[in-house]
Amino acid sequence: MIGTILTATDLSPRAGAAVQRALALKREHACALVIAHIIDRPTSSLDVERRSRTAYKAIDGQLQDLPPEEREDIAIKVTTGTPQWELGRLAHMHRSELVILGRHEPRGGHDLLVGSTAEGLARDGNCSLLVVADNRPAAYRKAVLGIDMSIYARFAVSMVLRLAPQAELVCVHALQGAATEAAGQAAQAALSEFMADTLGKLLPPDQQQATASRMELVVRAGEPHSVLSGIARERQADLLGVGMRGRPASLRAGLGSTAQRLLNDPPCDVLAANAW
Repeated sequence: MIGTILTATDLSPRAGAAVQRALALKREHACALVIAHIIDRPTSSLDVERRSRTAYKAIDGQLQDLPPEEREDIAIKVTTGTPQWELGRLAHMHRSELVILGRHEPRGGHDLLVGSTAEGLARDGNCSLLVVADNRPAAYRKAVLGIDMSIYARFAVSMVLRLAPQAELVCVHALQGAATEAAGQAAQAALSEFMADTLGKLLPPDQQQATASRMELVVRAGEPHSVLSGIARERQADLLGVGMRGRPASLRAGLGSTAQRLLNDPPCDVLAANAW
C-alpha cells in the first residue's frame, strides 16, 4: 500500500498525465491524494486571485467525471512560492511518501531538469519521486529495476513492489570495468543472492516465490544510465525504478547521477526511491 500521494500541476498536458497517474494509483491503493498548483512569481494580489481561480477551475475539471466515492480524500492546494520548496513543504505537511510530476520539457541543449522542480525535490526532498513520461494510467505491467547491490537499491525494490505488485520485474545490474566472462558470472551470482535476500526481507514467505517467478535477472556491461534506458526500451517497460540518497552528493556519484539522468530523459515512467 501507498500512503498519501502528492502531485503537482502547472495546468499543462504533461502535468495532466501526472495527475491521471496519481488518480490511478489512488484508486489502486485507496490512499489520500493532494493535487497542488504553485503560483510562481505573482505580480500582484490580483494576479494571485486570478491565477488561483484558473487553477481551481482547471483541476476541478479534471476531477468532474470521477464518481463521488473516488473524489473522497482528494485535496486541492493552491499556494504561492518557489515550486520546489512549496512542494517539499506540502509533502512534509501531508506526510506524503510519493511525489508525482510530469516530465520536464526540453529547453535548448541544457540538462532538462537543471534548476527544475523535479531536480530540487530529487536532491533535497525526503520522499520518493515519480516522473510520468506518458499518459498511460493503466496499472504498471513491466518494471525494470536498477540494482547496484546497495541499501538504496533495496528501497527501490520495496517501492516498486508497492507501486506495481503484479508487474513483471526485470532486475538489472550494469557491469562496469573489465567485462570478462568470470566477472559476468560473479555479478550474476551476486545479483541473484542480493535479490533473494531482498525479497526475504521485504515479503512474507508465501509471496516470495510468486514474486520470484515474475522476476528476471540481467547483467549487462556498460554505463548504468545507458544500460537501464536501453533495457527499458527493449522490454517496453512502463516503469523504471532506481534508488537515490536524496542529498546533494548523491546526484553526483554512483546510481545517484544515474537517477538524475533518467529523470532528465525518462524512457518510461521513472521512480527515484528515496532511502530516507
